[in-house]
Amino acid sequence: MNQGNNQLIQPEDLSRTVENALHVFRQGNHDKLPDLLQDAGNLLYKASKKLTPTQLVLAVAAVAVATIFVVSQIEDGNLDFHNQAA
Repeated sequence: MNQGNNQLIQPEDLSRTVENALHVFRQGNHDKLPDLLQDAGNLLYKASKKLTPTQLVLAVAAVAVATIFVVSQIEDGNLDFHNQAA
């Protein structure tokens, strides 16, 4: 793989991140959390090369707001990833 192509987001990057997210959130396999964080960090790093500083701040803020919402819903018992019907 050439050096320039390594900085582009590849389909494998996205699929690996989504797969790890499903393991952690849908199946409750928290052993995959370090992999999820690493893959998400790699995606954010690669995406940051194409974003302006303002876009990057807004993207990080959007992720933070979504995370806060999901955590609050889980704590309130309104969101249960283990027992939801598919």
